[in-house]
Order: sequence, then structure tokens, then C-alpha cells
Amino acid sequence: MKRLVPCCFLLLVSVVEGQQAPEQTVAGLDLAPGLEVTRFASEPALSNPTNITVDERGRVWVLEAVNYRRASRKQPDLRPEGDRIVILEDTDHDGQADKVRTFDQSPEIRAPLGIAVLGDKVYVSQSPDLIVYTKDADDNIVKKEVLLTGWGGVDHDHGVHAVVFGPDGKLYFNQGNTGFDITDRSGKRIRSKGEDAGEGAEPGYYEGVALRMNTDGTELEVLGQNFRNPYELAVDSFGNVFQTDNDDDGNAWTRLLYNMEGGNYGFRGPLNRTWREDRGSHWHLELPGVVPLVLRTGAGSPCGLAVYEGRVLPEKYRGQLLHAEAGQRIIALYSLSDDGAGYSAVSEDVMNGGEDTWARPSDVAVAPDGSLFVADWYDPGVGGHQMGDAKGTQGRIYRLAPAGSPPHVPEIDLASASGLTAAFGSPNQSVQYLAHRAIVAQGERAVPLLQTFWRRDDPILKARALWILGGLGDAGPRAIQEALRDPDPRFRILGLRVAQLHGADMLRVSQPLLGDGSPLVRREIAVMLQDRTRMLPPYLVGEQVQPSQPWLDAVTELVEQYDGEDRWYLEALAIAARGREDALYGRLKSDHGGKLGPPLNRLVWALRPRAALPDLVEAIDAPSRSMEERELALDTLGAMQWPEAARAMESFITGSSSPAALVERAFGLYSHQLFSLWMEARTSPALPAVMRKGFALPGAQSAAVSVGDQLKDPQYVPELLALAKSAAAIPEARAAALESAAMDEPRYLNDFQALAERGPTPVRAAAVRAVANLAPPNIEPWAQKLVLSDAPNEVRTSALRLLAESAAGLTAILDMAEEGTLPPELRTLARNVTNHAGEQRGGRRESSQSPVALRQTGRGDDVEPAILAIRERAAKVLPMPAATQIPTSFQLDLSYRGVVADGRKWFEADAGCAACHSLGGKNALGPDLSAIGAKYGKQAMLDHIVNPNDAIGPEYITTMFTLKSGDQLLGLVVDEAPDRIVVQTGAGQQRRLAPSDVASRQRSQVSSMPEGLLDNLSLQQIADLLEFLSTLK
Repeated sequence: MKRLVPCCFLLLVSVVEGQQAPEQTVAGLDLAPGLEVTRFASEPALSNPTNITVDERGRVWVLEAVNYRRASRKQPDLRPEGDRIVILEDTDHDGQADKVRTFDQSPEIRAPLGIAVLGDKVYVSQSPDLIVYTKDADDNIVKKEVLLTGWGGVDHDHGVHAVVFGPDGKLYFNQGNTGFDITDRSGKRIRSKGEDAGEGAEPGYYEGVALRMNTDGTELEVLGQNFRNPYELAVDSFGNVFQTDNDDDGNAWTRLLYNMEGGNYGFRGPLNRTWREDRGSHWHLELPGVVPLVLRTGAGSPCGLAVYEGRVLPEKYRGQLLHAEAGQRIIALYSLSDDGAGYSAVSEDVMNGGEDTWARPSDVAVAPDGSLFVADWYDPGVGGHQMGDAKGTQGRIYRLAPAGSPPHVPEIDLASASGLTAAFGSPNQSVQYLAHRAIVAQGERAVPLLQTFWRRDDPILKARALWILGGLGDAGPRAIQEALRDPDPRFRILGLRVAQLHGADMLRVSQPLLGDGSPLVRREIAVMLQDRTRMLPPYLVGEQVQPSQPWLDAVTELVEQYDGEDRWYLEALAIAARGREDALYGRLKSDHGGKLGPPLNRLVWALRPRAALPDLVEAIDAPSRSMEERELALDTLGAMQWPEAARAMESFITGSSSPAALVERAFGLYSHQLFSLWMEARTSPALPAVMRKGFALPGAQSAAVSVGDQLKDPQYVPELLALAKSAAAIPEARAAALESAAMDEPRYLNDFQALAERGPTPVRAAAVRAVANLAPPNIEPWAQKLVLSDAPNEVRTSALRLLAESAAGLTAILDMAEEGTLPPELRTLARNVTNHAGEQRGGRRESSQSPVALRQTGRGDDVEPAILAIRERAAKVLPMPAATQIPTSFQLDLSYRGVVADGRKWFEADAGCAACHSLGGKNALGPDLSAIGAKYGKQAMLDHIVNPNDAIGPEYITTMFTLKSGDQLLGLVVDEAPDRIVVQTGAGQQRRLAPSDVASRQRSQVSSMPEGLLDNLSLQQIADLLEFLSTLK
């Protein structure tokens, strides 16, 4: 097969051939009915737009990121003079930018993530700083200063994001999960957990946060916490705050959120543990104390978000959210609807990238005329901190509007009532800001104008007016009272928010609405009655205080209206009760004669009051109670943080005569908490008895195996081995038990070998891996016999991998190849392991009696002579095929018709993608690929396979451990505690280290995904594989 060019040139070819000209891209974009798209600007006028805003003159301000991630990769900048802030203007009103001005450029500007133009101020978000420029009327920079500093995520997607102007006159913005330690302009300090606290500091917030502050950087406050990477906030005229959030790549859990003030959004679990460490779901939604999501948006890369409050687009857009989803290559419309005390949404595409897989919308902004401007990052992929456009020269801006709606820039007149009316109702935040500032400057002289707004039928103009009117003289309180009596619950909520903004006593103001028919209104009251100082730490019930009687009466009335089903309302009540859970529980018991019904029992689950613990223990073992009530009491006990809850659960599991299903449920809760709130129970004297009970109950065996695997305690090996041998258990459970039993216990070698030689295929393969883990001396003949047997492929593949872990085994593989006895179906794997001897990523601990201990030395002078000799022999006996010339996906599509079914076969082959990647199931080593086709085009997927080290997701960065024994180990750290480090070294393979075993550790820039994965495939097979991957959406 003809070799074309080295890989670096292949990327260049992909840039040339994969992209489309701007006009071609525009022509191929798929649009919602009635809309049309035009090109406003494209390269070379701009490159790599991360965020845009449209000012009051209709000009598009663009942040560029040409030097994106260059510093963090220690690569020279593509643009040494630095990234730019660019102003694009259409001076002749033909719909295309004809004037390009650089507002600022310097080496210090590096991939900023957010921009807002508000009057003479330009706010730019670039970690570690939130920068504010002051400009004159000609856009000359008068002053540039750091408003706030201390944001983590320098040259990183998870840094500080764009500020948004709110209807209350404040700035809203967010920060990803790269840490922060900020002191605002009024001297208030906030920090993330993990930052150096210092003496007397409050606990840190979890992960990413949503924030609000004054325009001068004072009164900074956290609205919500525990996000992963929320890209941009959107605030509507009623003060509702929405944002999207990106998941750990590959899990298809990106989400749309409503920001309930004081909320915990669940990215990290209790004690700041990851969802992998504590075995929770991705967002921990199963736990009390986590605010639900509005919409799961699947796989993707969420970027800019905007609320649309204009009138140019069809009515269905008004008041709804528009989202730039670069991974899915769409602009989405999220149509919101009330859902109990919260919201749900339906998504539909407004614009889709169509056939141009480089189209990557990174932001959407509303212009003064009500049209939309869309920024296009324009790249074959997105995410992983890389760009496929190797020179960073691509980027487009599109205008999206109803067909036949030419662009225009409305005149701004802030001196007349009619002019202020038009500006104040503008859908564009720059215009709205100017009008807001002009009206506020009038003070009480603005009351008549604001009252006319308040009486209008336009709900958006009316809502904006109340934020200002509510604080002016006698008219303000009257307007607030009118809002609190409005038949529309949106205005009753708004009345509460405006009253709070202007310092009202919320217990008094909210009193008439405690029995409101709308759960949305009651939710708002509950959230307002919280103690904001009790947000930290999330999940944990803190020190208790005795609340005032008015507070207790108000919250009790709200609680009594809980229907037992509405999770939004439940979490709002739990937020209100923080620090006062015991008092509220006592009040409810008193009011109900000590017996709470199902809805209130569900509330107890959310509150987890310590005072309820004795009642829960009594309920779970009471045959007179319904099974539903006992299960809920068990769930509540299992969510509590205190050691006595763990002891009570142990007693129930080991001593209860309750139905097996209930005990199995208890074991499931207990086993989960061993990795979360009850980690100290790992040393409990009762644990062995609890584990024995788990192994004995069919419905608890899977959880017991999992715990045994993590604890790596030899005392559980007999139970694990017994389960592995049990013909009554399902093969998957038996295999899992074997994997867990594979500890450094040589006395079980004969048992493992016997299980490897007969029985169900999954059990046999797991037994071979268990043997490999023991690394017994002279095991090679036994493994070779298996390789040459008629065992299923999965078993023989495991045996061949066992051989590959010692020099003697590698020699045996080469001997079989020379003798012609090597099974042809194992030849590809044999070729790979022998030619790359010593490069295994995280192999087993070598026996001291092995001829040569295979180390993670890779290539270079430090490779041992025996390994070099094996590689040299392999090059002759099992030579690697001439490197397949891998053209671009564009070339492949021209010459080869990919067959999905054949691509699936290659994906699922023994040495294929499925060895490390799942399709919607439990992930072994690499990301789940069930929606990879929605995130990447074929070229981006091809680039990732060919160059796996170019873009490693943060959650898949491996660590190289050098052990005191001299061995090295490469893998993912999946659990770490003072007594252990658990390293995932391969699909289904883990090593447990004692911290004392480790001499040094270093994060590796080498992906756990090996290079050369396509070397053994023909071009047709590569085309088949890409075709299959592209269907995974």
C-alpha cells in the first residue's frame, strides 16, 4: 500500500480538504423553517472565535483564541503578537462586515472566554483575571484594569466565563472547575475547595460556580456550586438564571440547568469525591441535596447561551433560550415550560452544521434589531483542549434572521420618553444597559415613565421596569404589592425578588403567598428563607441552630404543601432548612402526632435530620410498617453522614430477620457509602460479617464483589472464589468475582487455572487474567497451551496477553510464529505485543523470577537489552505491515464506501476499540463512545485515533508511578485515600498501591490510548470503522 506523507502533513491536508469555503458552508446549513442565514464575516477578518457580543451600534465584538492551549502544551505561539479583541462593523448596511478594527492585542491576551460591552466599559473574562476596559467614543482604550483576579483555568476551557448584565443592574457570570480564590472590591473573599484556606477561612465551594456582583466588582456572591464547566449564563427579565454544563467527556450527560440560589448541582459527591470514586451517577442526582436538571442534552460541548426577548424571530422564540452547541454543531432552541416548582425544556435545532463537519457554533448573541449573530469556531473537532485547524486561521460569523429581514441598527435616543421606551425594551443587552443606566440616573423623576412601562401589556418591558420602580419612593412598594397580587405567577415571583433586592423583610412580605397555588412561587419563598451562610459544605447536615418562630411557622406551611413527588420543591425546602433540620423535624412530628405520612417521610430523606435517626432505625425493622415506608426509612438512614447511622445499618444487615429484598437494599446502600460518607466503616469490626451476608444474598452479590474488589482484602478471597465457582451464579457475576479475587495470593493459583480451562467464556477469560495478576514463575507453558487450544478467542487472547508480560512469554510467541503454530486470528495481537515489547501501558507486576522484568520504559536508551533483542526478532518474524498511508476522511469518502456493519466488527474485535471503550455501558478505560458521531466529524475522529496524545481529556490523564521496587506503573488514578491508591491500568484491570510503595509520581502527557491503532487495517477497513463511528449519535 502506497505511503503518502508523515502525520504532520496529514493534518495539513485535512485543513485544506476537509474545510469548505464560507459561502459553501452557509449554503449547506440546515435552518428552522422561515429563517435565513448569511455570512457576516469570515477568515481572514477573524479566527477561532470563543465568544462574541453585539454592541448598541450593531457591531460584533469577537474574542479570538489563535494561541489556544499553546502555552500549556509548551508550544510556540501561532501568533507571537498575541490574541485579539476584534470589532467587526457593517458600515454600508449590506449585511457583511466591511470594517475590521483591533480593539486590543498583546501576548497577555490568550484565549479569553467572555466579553460584554456595557457603555464605555468592556468586560473581558480571561483567567486568572476578569478585566475591565474603559474606552472613549472612538473605541480608544482609556484604561485597562483587573477588576477581580484569582480565577483558575489559565489558557483552559474551564476558566472564568462571560459576564452578563441582569435586569437588577448586576453582573452575572460563572467559573469552571479549575479553582478560584477571589477577594472582591469590597474585601469579601470566596474560594473553591482545595485552595489554601488560611487561618479562620470558611470552607471552599465545590467545583464550578455561578456568581453575581455589582458592576464595580463589589458584593460578589455565589448563587450555585458544584458544576463542571458552565460556559455562559443567561438571565431573563424576570431574573431567572439558566446555564448549561459540560460533562466528563464521553458520558452523554451535558445538561441545561436552572440556577436555584444556594443550590448544589452534584458534579462532585459528598466529601468532594468524584462520581467515579464514590460510585455515584454522573451528577449524583440520586442523592438528597442535588438540584435536578432542566434537560439532559446528551453528548456535546455546550458553549454560549442567550435568552431571546426580541420580536423579530417568530413568537415561539420569545422568552426562550438559544444555545450554541459546538459538539453537536447546532444552535438549539430550548422551549421552557413549568414543571412543578421547576422547569423542563424541549430542544429543537434552529441551525445545524449540515454537511460541513467543521461548522462549530461557539456563541450566539442578539443584535439590536432582534436578529442573531452566531460565532463559528470552525474546526473538525471541539473539546479535549485541541484544535484540528493547525494554524488557527479559521473562523466565521453568521447572521440569522427571518427570511426577508434586512439588517438595520435602531437609533438610540435616551433623551426622550419614546426613545427610552424603545431602548429599555431592546433585546440587546448593550442597548438595554444604556437605557437602564439612564433611567436609574433620573431617580424618582423616572417614576411616571416606569409606571407607564409597568402598566403595559408587554411582560418583558413590565418586568424590567419593576426592578427599578420597586426601589423608588412610595411608588415602589405599591408596585411590588401589585406584583405580589398579579394572576401571573411570574410576576408574583418577580415581586418577591424585587422586594428582596431592595431590602424588605422577606418573612413579612412572603406571608400572604405561603399558600400560593403555584409551586414555583412557594419554591421562591423557600429559597429566600435560607441561611446563605450554610451553603458549605454541600451534602452535609451542619451544626444546628434554633430558628425563630415566624421562620418555623412559614417553612412548616410550605412543607405541608409538598406532594411527595416534586423534586424541585423538595430541594428548595431542603435549602431553606439548612442548619435548622432538627427543629423542623421536631415541629412536624409534633404537628402530626409522631407519625408522618409518605410525602413528609420523603422530606425527611431530603433533610436527613440527626434527630430522626432513632425513628428510622425503629421503622426499618418494624413488620407493621408498609414495605414502601421501610424502604424509604432505609434510604434515609443510608444517606446520613454520621457513624451511628453506619453502625445501625451494619446491625440491620447482620441481625435482621426482615425480608431478603430489604436486607439486599440495605447492603447496596452500605456498600455505596463505604466509598462516600462512611469510609471509616472500612475498618469497622462488623465489616467482615456484613460482607459475608452480602456474598450470601443473590441480590447483593454484585455489590459485595465490587466492594471486595476495591478493598483488596485477602480475607474475602474465599467468598469471592466460592462465588466464582458457583454454577448457580450468572457468568458475569462469576467473572467479576474472579477479577476481584485476583490478589497476590499464590495459594489460589490452582483454582484460577482450573477455572480457566473449562466453563463459561467470561469466567475462563477472567481466570486467565487472575493467573496473570499472580505473575507465577514458569507459567508460560501453561499459557502457551491455552493459546494453542480450541478455547474461545476471548480466552486465548487473554492467554496471549499473559505471555506478553514476560520476556519468556514473548519469546514463546515468536517461537510459535516461526514454527507456524500461532493461530492466525491472534497474529495481529501477537505482532503488536512483540514489536512493542516493554511498552505495555500499566502491565502486571513482574515476578522477581521472570527472566526480564518488563518495565514502562518505552523507547530509548534505557530499554533493557533482552527487550531490544525481542523487538529486533519480532521485526523479522512478525514484521509490522508497512504503515498504512492514512489519507483524510475526505479522500477516504471519495475512494471507499464505508460499511457500517463491517466497521462495527472492527470496533468489537478482540484488539479493537471495544477493548477500552463502551457504547453506553460501563466504561472500562477510555471514554464512552455511544454519541461520538454527534460530537466529531470523521476527520476529527481520524485525527484523534492517529494522534491520541494531541488531546487528552482532563479525566483521562494518566499518572506514571515509580515504585520503590524499581518497577513503573502507568494508569488512571480512580481512587485515592490515605491508605491506598487504586490505579486503572487497562480494561477491567486495576492495581492497588500502598502510598508507602511509591517512590515518585508524575502526570503523563502520553495517552492511555496507544498509537498505531490503524497500522493493521486497510483503507477500506478504516473507512468502515469511521462510517460506524459516525452513526453513534
